[in-house]
Amino acid sequence: MLSRVADSLYWMARYIERAEHTARLLAVKLESMVEQTPDDATASWARVVEALTGDDQPVTHQDAFVITKRLAFDRDNDAALVNSLAMARDNARQVREALSNEVWENLNRLYLRLSPVTMDSIWVHTPARLFREALEEMHALEGVTYSTLSHGEGWYFLELGRHIERVQLIGRLLDVHFRKAGDGMRGPKYFDWLVLLKFCTAWEPYTKQYTASIRPQKIAEFLLFDAEFPHSVCFSVDRMTEALARVAPGAPPARRAAVERLAGRLKAAVDFGQVDDLMSGGIAGFIADITRQCEQIHKTLYSSYITYGAETVL
Repeated sequence: MLSRVADSLYWMARYIERAEHTARLLAVKLESMVEQTPDDATASWARVVEALTGDDQPVTHQDAFVITKRLAFDRDNDAALVNSLAMARDNARQVREALSNEVWENLNRLYLRLSPVTMDSIWVHTPARLFREALEEMHALEGVTYSTLSHGEGWYFLELGRHIERVQLIGRLLDVHFRKAGDGMRGPKYFDWLVLLKFCTAWEPYTKQYTASIRPQKIAEFLLFDAEFPHSVCFSVDRMTEALARVAPGAPPARRAAVERLAGRLKAAVDFGQVDDLMSGGIAGFIADITRQCEQIHKTLYSSYITYGAETVL
C-alpha cells in the first residue's frame, strides 16, 4: 500500500471518530440541561469544552448557545464538528480508489447536510435532534465501512486511526471528570456521572453489569478496563494492537518491532491496571501515561510506515 493512501485512510478514520465524539457530547449535554440547575449545567458545559478543546475556561449561564455554535459550526475552530467532517471528507476524496461508493456517498452526504446548518435554524426547535440524526448517519457510515470494504491492509489503517483517536478522546473525558472530582463547586455530582456514561454510550452496558448504582470507581473500572465494551480504553487498545500486527507485512522487522513494542507496552499497562490503585490518587497520571503512549505509537507509526525516507529503505 502506498504511504499516502495509508496516511489518508488513517486520518479519515481519526476525523470521523472525532466528529462522532463531538456530536454525541453535544447531543447528550443539550438533552441533560433540563434536568440540571443553572450552576450545575454551567460546570458541566465547562467540562465538555475542556474535553473537546483542552480549554479550561469558566463559562456563564448564557453560554450554551455560544458553546454549541463554537463546538459544532465555527469554521475558525479546528475542533468543530463541521471541520472534522470536512477533513475526513478531504482525506476520503484523495483515496477514492481505496473506498467503496457507499462509504464515499455516506460521508459526502453527511458533510453536505451539516455544512450549511446555522445555529439560529436549529436552536428554535430541538437542537439536540440534529446531533442525534448526525450520530445515526455516522453509525450508518461505520456500518457500510465495515460491510463494503475488504478487510485488508487499508482496513487496518482505518482501525488504527479510529481506535487511537478513541483512546485519547475517552481518556481526556475521564481525566476532566476525575481530576475535578474533589472540587465541591465545579466537580461532578451524581447526575454528572450518569451523563458521563451517556457521553461514552455506556449507560445501558454499565447498568447491565453493575445495576443502576452510579459509583465513580465502577465507572472508571468499566470505561478503562472492560475488554468487551467498544468505547472502553481496553477494547480500543486491543484493536490497536491487532491492527498494528496486520499493517505493513512487508516492512523490515526492525521497523515493525519498534511500533509493536510500544503497542505491547501500552496493552500491558491497560491489561494489568487496577482501579483500586488508581482511585487512591493515580488515575490522572495513569490516563496521562496512556495518552502519552498513544502519541508515541502515532509518531513511531508515521516514521516507520508513512514518512520514512528513501535512505531508510536503502
